[in-house]
Amino acid sequence: MAGVYEHLRIEKEPLINDRRKIDRKIPPVIRSNPREHGQNLGAALAKAVESGRAQPGTEDGRVILKLNYSGNLDFSNIKKHGVEFISQEDKTVCVVFASEQGLAQFADHLSKLGVAEDDELSYRQILLALDGVGNWSREDRESWALKQFGFPESEVFVLDVELWPIGVEHGPERLQTIQQFERWLFTQTIRRVDRVNRDSLVLYRLEVNQSQAGLLLEHRDVRQVDLPPRSGITYQQMDVVLNLHAGEIPAPAPGASKICVLDSGINSNHPLLRSAFGEAESYVEGQGTEDDAGHGTAVAGIVLYGNLEECLATNHWKPEVWLCSGKVMMKAPDTDEAVFNTKTIEQSLEKSVAYFAGEFGCRIFNVSLGNEYAPYDGQHIQGIAYTLDRLAREYNILFVVSAGNFRGTETLPKADWRAEYPEYLLADESRIIDPAPALNVLTVGSLANHTATADEQRHGDREVNELSPAMEDQPSPFTRHGPSLKGAFKPELLAYGGNLASPMRRQGEQWRKADRRLGVLTLNHNFLGSTLLKDISGTSFAAPYITHLAGRLLNLYPNASANLLRAVLVNHADVPDSCLAAFPNELHGHIRDVVGYGKVNADTLFRSTDYEVVLLAEDTILNDSHQFYELPLPESFLRSNRATRQLRITLAYCPPVRTTRMEYVATKISYRLVKGASLDEVQRHFNQALKKDVEKTIPDVAQTNRKITAQEREKGTVQSSIWEFKQLSPKDKWFVVVTRQDKDWGAPLCREVEEYALVVTVNDRENQEVQLYTQIQVRIREQIRSRIRVSS
Repeated sequence: MAGVYEHLRIEKEPLINDRRKIDRKIPPVIRSNPREHGQNLGAALAKAVESGRAQPGTEDGRVILKLNYSGNLDFSNIKKHGVEFISQEDKTVCVVFASEQGLAQFADHLSKLGVAEDDELSYRQILLALDGVGNWSREDRESWALKQFGFPESEVFVLDVELWPIGVEHGPERLQTIQQFERWLFTQTIRRVDRVNRDSLVLYRLEVNQSQAGLLLEHRDVRQVDLPPRSGITYQQMDVVLNLHAGEIPAPAPGASKICVLDSGINSNHPLLRSAFGEAESYVEGQGTEDDAGHGTAVAGIVLYGNLEECLATNHWKPEVWLCSGKVMMKAPDTDEAVFNTKTIEQSLEKSVAYFAGEFGCRIFNVSLGNEYAPYDGQHIQGIAYTLDRLAREYNILFVVSAGNFRGTETLPKADWRAEYPEYLLADESRIIDPAPALNVLTVGSLANHTATADEQRHGDREVNELSPAMEDQPSPFTRHGPSLKGAFKPELLAYGGNLASPMRRQGEQWRKADRRLGVLTLNHNFLGSTLLKDISGTSFAAPYITHLAGRLLNLYPNASANLLRAVLVNHADVPDSCLAAFPNELHGHIRDVVGYGKVNADTLFRSTDYEVVLLAEDTILNDSHQFYELPLPESFLRSNRATRQLRITLAYCPPVRTTRMEYVATKISYRLVKGASLDEVQRHFNQALKKDVEKTIPDVAQTNRKITAQEREKGTVQSSIWEFKQLSPKDKWFVVVTRQDKDWGAPLCREVEEYALVVTVNDRENQEVQLYTQIQVRIREQIRSRIRVSS
């Protein structure tokens, strides 16, 4: 039997070469007639100012303008022309504001374009890059949900209203904006339900009538008007009546991981939960911590036990983590759905994390909720996701988030879930919903685990009643797809979340859904006697399995950062062959949008073996610098005879973020796999390559052996790839090179040294008789002795 060992730690080499600062010259925009261009822009500015003056909120004389531009606009120096940058809303659109004095300066500079000499009009290239000047319109302010569904028909209803994040959270400009807006709300008798004020987010929840809602769509300071979040979580509660004789359930170890479930509460008196329950708080006004909806209790069961079918089969129930409950959702009055509370979900998340992470020491949070009214449109990361991204960095915690459930629309699927699967999984209608696009979290999609419904089980093969679109280990028919910002993989991971089936015997009803006995097994909140368990479907129940794995990892490596937890989990993910088989060849290029890095293989997640060794590193890096890790690969692994060997490399970091920038993340940390005869040669080659062509990144070695390219993986904050080799050379040394580069606008937001985690798995399964773990351990000791000699 193969040995099982603790994962090994590796360190970067002491010699660190600075990364050369790349001076990216913005190509100028050429106008055939600069004078005419300036006159046209001046006329557009005058018209925009006249329209802007008519908007509510302009009593102080300031006007907000929408600038269309070509190429790359120099946002940092746009103020030289009298306007202040607020936000980049598109690759060709930015929003600015200007006082009366600034507007006069802007108009004056436009009038001088093509007339004044260069020394009389500095930064003229900014003006030449402008294509047009206009206003942020009513249509611009309407959210996706508002365009789809319109205002509610009731006399009075609630809206979420986002203001332009002018200035910073507690700055004088922000305070002025908030005070003026709230005075205007008072004059319009609009009731404020709640407010969230953060550096990159100013969000109001307001109670309005139809007329007041229309005024908000015209208000100068309003960035977007949205319907309140609608939970994307639906399920049918199905009891599984079992005679469960689990006996006394032991408590977790005193020092075990604490995991907080942010959901509809947890019924802590459930016999399978009582011994592991720690702390509970409610953030829903007027409600206690109990779970009326059942959603939170179902999630908690999977967080605690992982695969309950395995527990049931072996009658082995041993909690390994402590459970905490932050109630941020409640049971809807007219359905069994879990819905957000009447205050903004962002505020509830802020308070719960401040308590459970800041005071109670929780390091992992499960967030199985989603705003169905906010599918990701490829532009800005929205409120809940931004909140999680910011909190993940502030508290060094891991959020595990569900991708959201696609329940179908009036036009999709058109007739049959089964016939149109999996194409509709890539449709616009099934995009991930807020907060799934968040970059500093792990987002989890769903895999099908069963294919026979209760009716099919009852009738066996005597007749065909209901058929599932998805086979085992294929994407669940209700899972949603990414990517996130700029193509970042979302979801990153998959886990079992259930299936659905289409009725096949009734003509015209194939679009209906059946899911009894197609879900994952978990806990029933309304338990009586032996009805302790039920099965349930949804991405909400895929996410907690990953949370469960993360908690067990933290038990073994209690000092691990959230970055390391993310990196280890993703480093053990593979796309099941069944997933590939589900998609026709013409859609294979889009599979990652649905499956990300794939399903976690837990075999070596927690411990290394003799032939599969996991290497861990956590470190910090300065801006504009490289760090080099020599991989401790023994000669037996680098042997030249033909045999399949594998390297997996994953990097994770947690950057500061801003919603006012299309890039969103303030810094970029990435890695390359390179090889050479020595560390000195590799470092010299690396810098020579930069000097030769600073605009071109150094490619990974063995590109034909690589599953995911550098360009694909670098779009996310957890980046992974796999290399497979048939033939190697013992003469080569292999290095992972880590590089950091801050965005120009992001430098003030970043720390002097930014943290990251690196995970490498070395796999030599075709040579299992060789003690790979021991050999790598010896190589690491040799590297340590060598570093000591160099430093002394």
